[in-house]
Amino acid sequence: MLGIVLFCFGVMYTPGPVNILSLNCGMQRKTSRHVPFCLGVGTALAFYFALVGYVGTAIVGSGVLPLIAGLGSCFILYLGWKVVTSDVDLARSEKSVDALDFKDGLLMQLLNPKAFMVVLPVATIQFPAAGIEGPAVVGWALALGALAVGAPLSYAAIGALLSKRVKRYRYFKYLNYVMGAMLFLVAGDMAYEQVYLVIAG
Repeated sequence: MLGIVLFCFGVMYTPGPVNILSLNCGMQRKTSRHVPFCLGVGTALAFYFALVGYVGTAIVGSGVLPLIAGLGSCFILYLGWKVVTSDVDLARSEKSVDALDFKDGLLMQLLNPKAFMVVLPVATIQFPAAGIEGPAVVGWALALGALAVGAPLSYAAIGALLSKRVKRYRYFKYLNYVMGAMLFLVAGDMAYEQVYLVIAG
């Protein structure tokens, strides 16, 4: 069972679209304002763990993954564009800065193919191998969803630490461009690997 936690931790806490976006958000507002987004991310993963844990790959077959990946790529491109074009005003109060909310986190993670890199092997192979079934699936889904909340939250906290060292407007704009470009690359890679190659192959 420790293997399940270590595997999930390893995949959830590596850089991906959710964590990159969280790093950027942490640089521009208090970490506490990013909590609803993180809860949305955790809820989406808990939902997938429970769903796939009970019904297996019958409901989330390989034919559905390119569609989800395509939608996810489009959503990540949209978020990347928002990051690149967002205004940076260091004089604004925290209350005036738009924060991502629960719905944004939920939607982004539901459309994130990286979520399936965590969920499918765990729910279809490791759960049965560890004897996790029935009500235990829900318990594990909730626990792993809670673990997922910490990933974007930790990236937001790192972003907040960076922002204390970066005080000039132009540096924030450059960082926005870099973060947006990273999201564009993630979206492009996702579309190529998870959509184009799957359909072409």
